[in-house]
Amino acid sequence: MKVVDISGPIYEGMWDYPEPMGTLLKGFQLSSLEFEHGGERYALEVFDNMKAQTGTYLESPGRYLESNRYTVSDIPIERLYMMEAYVLSVPYEKMAKKDGKRFLSVEDVERAIPKNARINKGAAILIGTGYGKQWKDDDFFDNSWFFRREAMECILAMKPFLLGADSAEWESPKNPEGIFKIFFPANVLILAPCINLDTIHSFHVTLTVLPLKVWGAYICPVRAVVCE
Repeated sequence: MKVVDISGPIYEGMWDYPEPMGTLLKGFQLSSLEFEHGGERYALEVFDNMKAQTGTYLESPGRYLESNRYTVSDIPIERLYMMEAYVLSVPYEKMAKKDGKRFLSVEDVERAIPKNARINKGAAILIGTGYGKQWKDDDFFDNSWFFRREAMECILAMKPFLLGADSAEWESPKNPEGIFKIFFPANVLILAPCINLDTIHSFHVTLTVLPLKVWGAYICPVRAVVCE
C-alpha cells in the first residue's frame, strides 16, 4: 500500500492570499517562547497569523446553506477516514487558458475518467494537475487554475461528498464563472489546495482527511493522505 501526503507544508514566508486578505491579515510566522516553571525549563511554539485557510484546509458549505448549517467539527470523523475517492489526472501544461489563467474544462474531466469506469455517488473526487509542485513559488495563488462552470456542473452531477484540487483559486478572478453559486447549494466539502496528486497513479483510491477539532469553524487546516 502506498500512502501519499497531499497536504501542503506550512512555513514562514510561504505564499499567501491576495487582497483584501493581504491587508487584513499578516503572513504566517512561527515563534517560540522558553520559560521556567516548578524548577523545570519548558518551551512552547506559537503560530502567529495562522488563518483557517493556511496550508491545505477543509471547508464546509454549511455557512452558505439556508438550513443544516454544519461546521467542520460536526462532520463525523468516521466519514472522513478512508473514504472512497477517485483521482482525475489532468496535466497542468495541457490545460487551456482564459484571461491568462489555465482552467479545467468539461472535456478535461471526461478525458480523465477511464473508459467504462464509474464514479460512485457520495465519494470524494480529487483533481490533480501537477500544479502542486509549485507550492513553494511566491505566485502559487496567482497561477492557480480555475474551474469552468461546465466542468463544475459535470462534477457535481456525479454527486460527490468532497471535491479536492491542487489549485488555490477555483474561481476566475477577471470573469467569474459563478461556480460557487452552484457548488455550495450542492452541499459538497472543499479540500484545497493539495499537493502530490500527480504522484498517484491509481484512479480508485481511499482518502483520509483529519481537520483540527475547532468547534464552530466552517474552515479548518487538515492533514490529508491518499492510500493506493
